[in-house]
Amino acid sequence: MKADISFEEFQKLDLRVGEVVSAERVTGSNNLIRLKVNLGNGFSNRNILSGIARWYKPEELTGKKFIFVVNLRPKKIIGEESQGMILCADSNHTAIAVEINDKIPEGTIIR
Repeated sequence: MKADISFEEFQKLDLRVGEVVSAERVTGSNNLIRLKVNLGNGFSNRNILSGIARWYKPEELTGKKFIFVVNLRPKKIIGEESQGMILCADSNHTAIAVEINDKIPEGTIIR
């Protein structure tokens, strides 16, 4: 387990439901998939890079809803800005994206 954090530190995370509008492999990388994500509330087409290409094909993600961390500082990855992170479970060194029920609207806050 990692070190304990306070409730206040946990509250700093902005976790939201987002729908993957499009997904594609990133040229020059074996691991990265570029996700365009609709997070509702005016945050459509957010660019998120994820190192899950070993476990997912882009077409398996498109049109589905997942949980995203949306308030990470943007990070440049191989020259491209990533504006968040998809949450994945790590099960025996396999990434499993946390899929959300289709009835939950984009932008819904996860607490």
